[in-house]
Amino acid sequence: MEKINNAYLVKADELLKLDITGKVVVFPTDTVYGVGCKINDIEAIHMIYELKERDYSKPLAILTPTSDISCYTSKVSNEAKEMMKNYWPGALTVIVNKNDRINDLVTAGLDTVGFRMPNSEVALKILNHFGVMATTSINISGKPPLNDIDEIIKEFSKKIDYIVIDKENTSNVSSTVVDCTKEEIKVLRQGSIIIK
Repeated sequence: MEKINNAYLVKADELLKLDITGKVVVFPTDTVYGVGCKINDIEAIHMIYELKERDYSKPLAILTPTSDISCYTSKVSNEAKEMMKNYWPGALTVIVNKNDRINDLVTAGLDTVGFRMPNSEVALKILNHFGVMATTSINISGKPPLNDIDEIIKEFSKKIDYIVIDKENTSNVSSTVVDCTKEEIKVLRQGSIIIK
């Protein structure tokens, strides 16, 4: 493993042999590179907010290796299940009502949370091993997501623990976000998947 500043550059298979508790990891998905940690790792979640200079009023999203998110939700509507069936794995984030298994720090105190199952071999390998992860794009808050390993290393290697260097075809387009907490689905952000 090569180390640059604080960050270890690792292959996904190497990462799976490590304990990432209290650590933050950058890895590719099918959309953009993300920075994530174990879902309720409070120390690491704080690190994500600090390194991104992100306001604590902005929630993180959850990446999942499976469409079965029932253990983290209080209710998943039929509309949400249909969206997941049609578009997962893929570039669609579905907002649902959370339960108390997800810490309020992840959701900025909201009772809702966004889930996405990425269509990415590398990301799914990591998620299948460590479980669902609290994630967001890797960038300074308010700036465009970084989608180049060299740029990520230059900008964040002093603040990140592990950077996964496996190649993945990223679209460089953030996911479409839909609110499925009400009867009528509401599109909050239009990405590569067009929802009308």
